[in-house]
Amino acid sequence: MLWKALLIGAVSVIMYIVADRYIWMDLHRHYYKHHPGKCEVVKNAGLSSENFHVTDEGLAFITSGCGFITNSEGYINHMKRNNVYKGRILLFNFNKQELGALSLVITPSATFDPATFRPHGISVLEDSIKGEHLVYVVNHPYPARDVVEKFKYNPKTQELVHLNSITDEILRTTNDLGMIAEDQFFISNFLYSFNQAGATLETIFELPWGGMLFYNGSGFSEVVPGIAGPNGVVVSKDNRYVYVAMCIQKKIHVYRREEDNSLTLVQSIPTHTIPDNLHLSQDGGTLYAGCHPIVHKLFEHAEDPQKSPKAPAQVLSFPLKDGLISPEGATELFYDHGDLISGSTQGAVYKNTLLVGSLVDTLVVCDMPKDV
Repeated sequence: MLWKALLIGAVSVIMYIVADRYIWMDLHRHYYKHHPGKCEVVKNAGLSSENFHVTDEGLAFITSGCGFITNSEGYINHMKRNNVYKGRILLFNFNKQELGALSLVITPSATFDPATFRPHGISVLEDSIKGEHLVYVVNHPYPARDVVEKFKYNPKTQELVHLNSITDEILRTTNDLGMIAEDQFFISNFLYSFNQAGATLETIFELPWGGMLFYNGSGFSEVVPGIAGPNGVVVSKDNRYVYVAMCIQKKIHVYRREEDNSLTLVQSIPTHTIPDNLHLSQDGGTLYAGCHPIVHKLFEHAEDPQKSPKAPAQVLSFPLKDGLISPEGATELFYDHGDLISGSTQGAVYKNTLLVGSLVDTLVVCDMPKDV
């Protein structure tokens, strides 16, 4: 009788896991195409626009050519075949959209090798007077350890001058960062594993091996340990809250920043889709999320973008009230089956234009209704 009970229990657990993963992979889901207005591919952008930061003056600094140690061979070959497996920072001016995306000149330093630049997350400290913004970028120069690269943007020459490289053994496979002040930021330790098999296990089984780190100008500390796959990071305008896209859990976490820069979880909002990167509106009142609504299609496409079907793209917006998300006001701004853009990683609205980026595909702009 005991063995029979154990067998029934084991089968029940297996069935629960299978059913749970079936639902998580979105094998049962279907969406309808929805564009907010006229959409078109941004001129000169090429493929790969993983993450961007839009300034108050309407400049989007965009990372292109992201790659990290857990990427599949199919992904790497796709990027090399399309001549985008090299790091670039693009600049898109919302006020001069006819120019398309421009590739910024990068002036290296002794600690920075452009040949190993694989940019991922990005955050900008804005200089509203001179326009000489400080641009911080997550870099995966594998087999070396991840690095945060610090640049100063020269608006006269449209040049990024490298200032410093920040790294530490505590950095695993990092993803995105959010600035508090110069050389002070929160950064997501996305995955612990340094190989594709380990990364797959972490993702599929939601293993809590990731965490949130804080850099205080001289060293890193882990402020949120033991969470699964923290991804995009955004800090509120008043630096009181930190928003983190928990892609594996299909949630957005809102943390309150304490005086000692520790983080206290105050809100966890289900998104029912994978939130990738986040962006805060210029007035600080809306949070935008680039999302992956059908997980199994994303995985298939990321494994080999050249041979697999396209992955859907989605952008959601969440109104904020006193720094917290108002989930009842969540809106789908954009959905595409992958025909226009595949696998959206980022979305942001500036005035009446929506910008949508992708890790492996093109960069897209859409007209937005004036009342949105």
